[in-house]
Order: sequence, then structure tokens, then C-alpha cells
Amino acid sequence: MDIAQSALITVSFIAMVIGVLLAFVPILPGTLIVWAIAIVTAFANQFDRVTLAAAIIMTALMILSVSSDLWLPLLGVKTSGLSCLAAVGSLVGGLVGTFVIPFPIVGTLIGTVLGALAIEYVALRQKARALRAGQAALKLFIVGYILELVTSLAIFGVYIVSLATTG
Repeated sequence: MDIAQSALITVSFIAMVIGVLLAFVPILPGTLIVWAIAIVTAFANQFDRVTLAAAIIMTALMILSVSSDLWLPLLGVKTSGLSCLAAVGSLVGGLVGTFVIPFPIVGTLIGTVLGALAIEYVALRQKARALRAGQAALKLFIVGYILELVTSLAIFGVYIVSLATTG
């Protein structure tokens, strides 16, 4: 292995570790960051160390994570009680919570739930519907957050295995 390839692998490894850590910040697209670093590394060394098979597996994991809003309801993670307006409220609340409360995960979680609750209550003036919207937002946040962390770690794992087996 020449010095340029060694430097590329070292820099990409450090960047991927940072990307995995960024996946813990709920608002950032951690899975996309980790995947992009791996794919750029694969192209940069002509799929020598990060194989084509590894790139395909990492891409499938990234698509699984990014498309989770489409298939999670099919697996029982229901959005019942979360209207379109409440979903927007939870997104805005999550963004505000992330920046207002200094603990990103806690702030985002609180903001997401409060945003859905507030918007649904203001729109309908029904406490029961607002509570259901808050519960749905909480469930979606937790499942989506865990899925993003797991897929980010899985992409990193595939990357490491590919490096170890081609070294």
C-alpha cells in the first residue's frame, strides 16, 4: 500500500468516526454522512480497499435508513394521531428544541413532542387528539433515531470489514 492510499484510508477512517458521532445528533443526517464518506473513499481508490460489494451493502443500508418514513408504518410504527400539521410542528419543535436546550438529544426529543402537541391543540382545541399526536411523535422519533444510529454503525462496520479483508 502506498503512502497516498494509506493517507486516504486514515483520513476517511477519522472522518467516518466523526460521522458516526454526528449520527448521535438527531437533526444531522448521520447515515448519509457516513455513507458518503465511505463511497467517496471507494471511488478514490477505485474500489480497491472498499469493495464494490461493500459499497452496494452500504448503499442498501443507507436507503433503508433514509426511506424509513415510508416502510416503518408497514411494520406497525403507526403515525395514528399525527396529522400533517402536527408532523410539521414536531419537526419545527425538534429544530427549536435542539438549539434552545443545550443537550441535543433531550432538546430535540422535548421539542418534537411539544411541537406536535402544541400545533395539534391549537388547530383542534382537543386535549386527547393533542396527546395522541405527542405520543405518535415520540414513538416516531425514538424508532427513527435508533434506526439511524444502527444503520450508521452498520455502514461503519461494513467499511471496517472491507478494509480488513482487502488489506
